[in-house]
Amino acid sequence: MNSALHHLNTASMENLLARGASPGLALVTSSPEGGNEFASGTYSDTDRREAGTRTPYDVASITKLFTTALILRLRDAGSLDLNDRMGRFLPRFAESSITVTDMLTHHAHLESPRLSKIAPDTPDIEALAERVHVPANASDRFYYQNSTFLFLGILVSKLMGKSLAECMTDLISELGLTETYIGSDPRLDAPPTEIRDGEVWVNRTHDESSYLCGGVTGYAGIFASAGNLAKFGRAWLDFKIASPETTNMAFSCRSNFPGEEQGLGWYNTLPYFPIFPDWLFCHSGYTGPLLVVNPKAGRVYAMTMNRTYYGRGNQLYRELWVWLLENELREAMTTPTFIRRLELNLSRYAKR
Repeated sequence: MNSALHHLNTASMENLLARGASPGLALVTSSPEGGNEFASGTYSDTDRREAGTRTPYDVASITKLFTTALILRLRDAGSLDLNDRMGRFLPRFAESSITVTDMLTHHAHLESPRLSKIAPDTPDIEALAERVHVPANASDRFYYQNSTFLFLGILVSKLMGKSLAECMTDLISELGLTETYIGSDPRLDAPPTEIRDGEVWVNRTHDESSYLCGGVTGYAGIFASAGNLAKFGRAWLDFKIASPETTNMAFSCRSNFPGEEQGLGWYNTLPYFPIFPDWLFCHSGYTGPLLVVNPKAGRVYAMTMNRTYYGRGNQLYRELWVWLLENELREAMTTPTFIRRLELNLSRYAKR
């Protein structure tokens, strides 16, 4: 176990790990006042190497933030405008009014079978995309899905003139993320994410479609240590990802519906949380990781784990998220905007 976090009750985390939240876990926090790190547990029940803040974990859908970073850089370069219709670039959207912003905020509401279910029948990303139906118009409601970022990854590759894997690798290298990899990297030495049909799934992208499409798509395939994930979050706050103007656009709420608050690529809420401070932006991953930034205070929280090793139905990781953010939640409870958001969300859930 590494050095304790000053403001977090690490005994609570140890208890959750003992209950089976994940075989191992690592987290790194940073702020203008300094940073802390903590790690506990092992790679798995059979691989007893200690988990650490330099251990690369499959961060699953946090990959979408890497794709978002590349899209925003294209905006800064003048290659696209966020209000451009996707049909300007991709023939698949020729008859649709859906914009780049609609895709980044999950308002496209594309129609497709579950991508992981059709991947065995599709030899590459382009073929996979052909199985997705594109509607004429975007929805006014948030509808989270992987297929939107599948297409954004295709868009990045087209405009940058090279494969998405190369685009991701270049971004990782530029930011100095030396403990971050794409799923096809032979150097990977990561904790396993699952036991599938008796086989330990290790050093391979957990998402089936992304694995079969070469290890990375626009929505999955990045592996990162907690330290590098925090460094990536810090890069957003230090305007190393995009210009101040574009970054501020990313960190602005773009939904009028309670519980659906969303920035560009980033959540302005947290899945399974009926309440969330409006100054936090985050993204989670199916395997359990979480990246949270507080742009106003300059704080970053990065947590990595492999909760799916104990089964996809393992939900204890949500308690780890609460544990990580308890100070932010406590601070928020006295603010008028948080109270108003709480009232709106409680009203929304009461109507269900």
